[in-house]
Amino acid sequence: MKKIKTVKIHNTALLFILIAPFTIAFYASYIFNPVHRGDLWLYLLQILADGIAIINLGTLWLTILLDLIQPEYHKRDMKYDPSWAITTPLSVDILIPVANESLTIIKATLESAKAINYPHQTYVLDDGGSLKVKQIAKNLKIKYLARPRHQKSYAKSGNLNYGLKHCDGEFFAIFDADHIPEKEFLSELLPFFENEKVALVQTPQHYTNTQKFIAKGTALAQDVFYKYIQPAKNSYNASFCVGTNMLYRRSAVETIGGIALIDHSEDIWTTILLHEKKWESVYYNKVLAHGRAPETIPDFFQQQNRWAMGGFSLFFKRNPLFLSQLTTDQKLQYTFSNIHYFSAFSILIYLFLPINYMLTGNYSMNVMDSSGWLVHFIPYFITVYFLPLFLLGQFSLATVSTAIASFAPYLKAFFSVVLKNKYTWIATGAERKKSYLIMNYIWPHIFIIVLSLLSIIVGWYNASDIILTITITFWILVNTYLLYIFVRNGVFAYA
Repeated sequence: MKKIKTVKIHNTALLFILIAPFTIAFYASYIFNPVHRGDLWLYLLQILADGIAIINLGTLWLTILLDLIQPEYHKRDMKYDPSWAITTPLSVDILIPVANESLTIIKATLESAKAINYPHQTYVLDDGGSLKVKQIAKNLKIKYLARPRHQKSYAKSGNLNYGLKHCDGEFFAIFDADHIPEKEFLSELLPFFENEKVALVQTPQHYTNTQKFIAKGTALAQDVFYKYIQPAKNSYNASFCVGTNMLYRRSAVETIGGIALIDHSEDIWTTILLHEKKWESVYYNKVLAHGRAPETIPDFFQQQNRWAMGGFSLFFKRNPLFLSQLTTDQKLQYTFSNIHYFSAFSILIYLFLPINYMLTGNYSMNVMDSSGWLVHFIPYFITVYFLPLFLLGQFSLATVSTAIASFAPYLKAFFSVVLKNKYTWIATGAERKKSYLIMNYIWPHIFIIVLSLLSIIVGWYNASDIILTITITFWILVNTYLLYIFVRNGVFAYA
């Protein structure tokens, strides 16, 4: 019998996790005390930004901390018999939905899926209707399916459900076109299904193209989620599907009417519907597929916007806190994930406040008590920025830069959900027309960069507090540089 455990956390990271609640509380005791406020409206923006940031950071640490301190005998029984899938005859389908991705990428994934060393049938589900993809499938002796034009609705989820109508395996795996599975994928995951309550087994997304700036930033940011957050959620039967590199029990998915029909984020919606039906999910913390992170600004924005749409749509349309069928732990863990995307408002406010001070001389806090603010802020700042460093084992400007730049796709997703705008799904890495305007994505960043530089000129022209002006100038320059390197590297990659 084998047992899967959470990755051991480095002692230094553990120390920061333990002191985080105290540094957060210490900072909050100052920032939320109106005695220290400056301009009222700016102060309200400050507490909104800090409130969102503190909630997000607090829930991140709480998730990891609760998993660490939970007694071993209370944790979910993750034992399984590796021989079960060998001695028990099981039928498995592999579904690979594609939609205009590079033929080279599609072919590599199809070849690897076919080579998986457990008996299975592979299907390529081509929403691009490409004759070249059809020929590749024919050469590899893989089944090719393409939806008729009049049935092309609900993007990826519609494509997957169409595929399920044409296959009948007891289990089915899903790989995006740019995620190449290992040969052992099925033999490693199928034993979990000896437990008849298990509906889904998810493995990490692991990116191999991290030599590119945006890809590196995206990959490192996801490492915290896949190495620490998903394993922690797993302890509470709250780990969820991430769209690729997973294996489903078909009979479980049939109890919810198939893959959730939605234009985006069908993965998390499908998982929450399964959890409502009392099915279990498993997160297997082992890399069994290798994918490609977005390298260009359009791909990055499309990916982040799609993920944020899932979080916001759940929050506003099917808020987990009010779903009686979920356990308390599941309600909290889904909510923790959904509210992450509200960080867009925090980022935008943090970018705006220093600029506003240089332009108007008004600030959210009492600038005459800057030393008191620093005493409370510095421990909080150190905890915030050093914990991810110790969890990841490295620091990268790409991670910070892409995190700051993500405010734009997050905000777009927020207003799309609130205003009920129709979402157009585009696969990450899909080939685009040359006329695709990158400026549609980066104009907010360029606007902030230009405004930041102008604000420094204005602020120094009429500086009243030299020390504070120097501090604010430094902060603006840091923010400007991080946005600049994102734009520069993104434009270069796109060109």
